Formats: sequence, C-alpha cells, structure tokens
Amino acid sequence: MEYNELITRAQQASVDTPGTDVILTGMRRTLRRRQQRHSLLLSLTLVALVGLSVALMQPAEERPLTLAERVSAQLAKPTSKTPPSLVGYRHSVRNHQIYTLI
Repeated sequence: MEYNELITRAQQASVDTPGTDVILTGMRRTLRRRQQRHSLLLSLTLVALVGLSVALMQPAEERPLTLAERVSAQLAKPTSKTPPSLVGYRHSVRNHQIYTLI
C-alpha cells in the first residue's frame, strides 16, 4: 500500500472513544469508592481508639497483671533513703533483676 492510501484509510476509520456520560459515571464511581474507603478507615480508627481508651480506663484490680508487674511485686522494695546520685543506679539494678527473673 501506498502512504497516501494508508492516510485515507486512517482518516476514514472511526475512533471508538467513550462518551461523556460513560466518563462521568466512571469518575463518580471512583469518587464514591474513595469516599467509602475513607469513611471505613475513619470508622475503624475511631472504634480502635474508643476500644483502646476503654481498655486503658479499666481499674488495675480488673486488669490482669503483666509478667513484669508480677515479678516486680515479688522483689524487695527499695528504701527511700537512697541518695539522689544513686537513684538511677538503683533503678538499673532493679530492672536487671526483673529481666533476669523473666
């Protein structure tokens, strides 16, 4: 085929483009899905925050003690007569005892 004949055939071929209604419908569907996804994520976040706040607001008597809290309760309580310069060392030793028992 010649070049001019190809150009003529290309000009005569109809281009299948979607109509305005199809494009707008697709855009509306996309925006609706995005809004639903955003609402769902926001709702799940709100439920998680409310659940977490309710769980943390429980009194200590109702909440079971963690392993670290049980081990810490078994260790001897340090005296309050420790000089301020040794308070950090005392906490370090206590933490080491807790981790050793765990």
